[in-house]
Amino acid sequence: MALAIISYPELDPADHTWIEAARALHDPQARMVAAHITLVFPFEGLDEASAAGHAQTIAAATQPVGFRLTAAHAVRDRFSPRSHVFLTPDAGDAQIRRLHVALYSGPLAAYLRADIPYAPHITVAAAESFEAAEAIAAGLGPIAIAGRLAALELVGFDGRTVTPLRRFPLTA
Repeated sequence: MALAIISYPELDPADHTWIEAARALHDPQARMVAAHITLVFPFEGLDEASAAGHAQTIAAATQPVGFRLTAAHAVRDRFSPRSHVFLTPDAGDAQIRRLHVALYSGPLAAYLRADIPYAPHITVAAAESFEAAEAIAAGLGPIAIAGRLAALELVGFDGRTVTPLRRFPLTA
């Protein structure tokens, strides 16, 4: 089973409901995992205890990260003909990127995915074409969603199921 590190955002209940409703309509992974920001892409080869120890160390040195989602973007999938729709932050973007970089240090440095440019986001849709993803993004309308990342979640992923393993509050 692969491991990954994600963060489930703390959101206003109405915003959370809106995001999950959009995902239920357009994202086949909505049934697999709740809305989240991926910080470390799935990887194999490092044991859970080592990954957890590193995540705990980074979480203890990191303050919660406030952010504001302000745009929906169509993004081409790098590995298939499909495209996705991402909700992206303006405020908080740099802090989330720094957290991503910090997590890919130490025992996770060898697992950095240089083939996937990192952009903080919440995925709300998958589409068979870029044009379809653009139409979904345009249909979402103006976006102004404030949230906060308050914990790291180490999860297991077998290709079909996301399993929560350990949670580490951001406490610096």
